[in-house]
Amino acid sequence: MSTTRVVVAAALLATTAFGGQAEAAWLKSGSGTAAAAALKLSIPDKPILDSAKCNNSGGGPTATLHWTYPTPLPPGFELLTATTAGGTASTAGTATTTSATIPLPGNNRVYVSVRATAGAWKGTRSPEVAAC
Repeated sequence: MSTTRVVVAAALLATTAFGGQAEAAWLKSGSGTAAAAALKLSIPDKPILDSAKCNNSGGGPTATLHWTYPTPLPPGFELLTATTAGGTASTAGTATTTSATIPLPGNNRVYVSVRATAGAWKGTRSPEVAAC
């Protein structure tokens, strides 16, 4: 397979992860063809705050959350925190299931969201839940 075909196929598949639909096909040596397609990363539902520890004693502030996601589950999730609603988010942790406990930055109100990940691909952030 030529390098050009591999690059084009990868670009088409990356488009799919961000909401577009794409299929890639290329010729291989010998008879027949090959094709690849990727599924869109869905937006997780708003996380549900199971518990929050909002003080610095005993290991610092943490939040335990769970969320729902349509099947099949992606390879992972990234948990994000922001100090203002809708603000710039920082990665607070990762998970391979639909629940996690993450550290929180400080004792102030923190907004937590989740997004699906697949390798270097990152989906859209979920709605936020306030913690602390």
